Amino acid sequence: MASYRRKLLAWAAVAASLVLLLAGCGSSGGSVAGSQPRDGGTLIVGQYQEVTQFDPNRQYSWETWRIDRNIYETLVDEDLSSPTGVPKIVPKLATSWTVSPDATTYTFQLRQGVKFSDGTPFNAQAAQFNVRRFTDPAFQYYDKVSASTMSLVYGDLASFKVLGDYTVQYVFKHPFLDFLRQIPNSGNAVSGFFSPDALKKHGQDGLADHPVGTGPFTFAERVRGDHTTLVRNQDYWGPRPHLDKVIFKPIGDDQSRVAALQTGAVDLISRVPPDSVSTLEKGGFSVPENRGVPQIIYYSYNFANPYLQDKRVRQAIIEAVDRKQLAANIYKGYAEPATSILNQGNEAHDASAVDYPYDPDAAKKLLTDAGYRPGQVKFTILSDTTGQPTAEYIQQALQKIGIDASVQSFEWITYGTRSANLKPDDGLFLGEWGYVAANWVQIAHAYSVGKRDGDKYSDTSAATVQAINAAAYNSDPAKANQLWQAAAQAWAKDATVFPLLSFNRYYAVSSRVGGFVWPQQNHYDLAKVWVAS
Repeated sequence: MASYRRKLLAWAAVAASLVLLLAGCGSSGGSVAGSQPRDGGTLIVGQYQEVTQFDPNRQYSWETWRIDRNIYETLVDEDLSSPTGVPKIVPKLATSWTVSPDATTYTFQLRQGVKFSDGTPFNAQAAQFNVRRFTDPAFQYYDKVSASTMSLVYGDLASFKVLGDYTVQYVFKHPFLDFLRQIPNSGNAVSGFFSPDALKKHGQDGLADHPVGTGPFTFAERVRGDHTTLVRNQDYWGPRPHLDKVIFKPIGDDQSRVAALQTGAVDLISRVPPDSVSTLEKGGFSVPENRGVPQIIYYSYNFANPYLQDKRVRQAIIEAVDRKQLAANIYKGYAEPATSILNQGNEAHDASAVDYPYDPDAAKKLLTDAGYRPGQVKFTILSDTTGQPTAEYIQQALQKIGIDASVQSFEWITYGTRSANLKPDDGLFLGEWGYVAANWVQIAHAYSVGKRDGDKYSDTSAATVQAINAAAYNSDPAKANQLWQAAAQAWAKDATVFPLLSFNRYYAVSSRVGGFVWPQQNHYDLAKVWVAS
């Protein structure tokens, strides 16, 4: 028995060493789950948020898109098989495409023989139905909610044309160099296609509960607050996924999510608590590292709060918070400080860009110059529960410069509703977003500032809008990054957004899972993932 035990311990040590070697490469590798992919089985994913809704034109949040993208497909996709490098654009529901020299006109040849999971065909007419839903007020199935959400990407669309049963054309009013990158690059404003018959049958509000797409998995059920189940699409047009079923479970509490992974209740978790990284790695779980993911934690300002209408107060807030120490101490080095809205992993990311340096003395002087005494500036910081430690760190930093901030945190769905209905005393509210595409600057500015009347509270807003437009309407790829960097720098002077940090550890994976890759994206591809028997 003793000999057997020693052999078992020796094997466990070898296995643990192998896992540790695999960690840090952005991939679970699959060596522990078996060297060869296998078909069948169920993957259970523990998500850190409750998802929003399974309607591509209305959904928001990355956790929702991590489910939705298995149901709804887009014209082009990204090759997510590598943990490093900007993912290559690859065909999906379009087999080929052309782009006009001025980058205003995109013509797609659609894949033939594709059907939605309800058996209806995907073709140019189905694509037109989808686009008219959020662009054509005269259309019977026009949806104002979808139009508002999708305007972040399609607000400059001049026309959509059906050129044949399997040929469609998007024409934009101005050059749109990042359109191809934006199509699969979605957390909000998803370009995935739904079945027109499903919308006609279930209605605008019913599509989310009866999602029908062309993807490798189909929707089976959602029990709110407990789980969502997808099953393999038996009639999928593309390569057969290995998994028979995927179950996504929202587990908002950090320690409960980690415990679920450790006990085998789930196979994969997102948003790994920094305190658990070392323990999980020592326990044989893969916690891949990726320093190129286009994700950013940032705070937006409530411009209806009189204190936050003063640029000096906003700038003081930024200068009061030591983002480097936040990443090093609160996140144990498993995050990178973000000093520009152009997040890591973005095609135009500039590592040297700094909006305002950490300088609490300068922050105090700004408040004095603005006419405020210590304790006079008060507001609330809004966060989801996962971001509460970050909010409390900011609260303590602001207290040191004389700002009296309180923290309110909510589970994700409640937070979404609360942050969309700000109160006068609210000051800062959390955001987690970021894109590979450089026009993220334009989207973020529109979402955080433009739609919230923030431009009128900055002396430099006109220059910012001009710089953003110059980058957005540029048709020369060689000039794109430089123009977007200039736009981000102009915006930074306004102090109308507060970039904070980006994570370099995010997922933890059981040794039961093979083929999982954390690419340079905010989502992952489950089509090539398998589980041990």
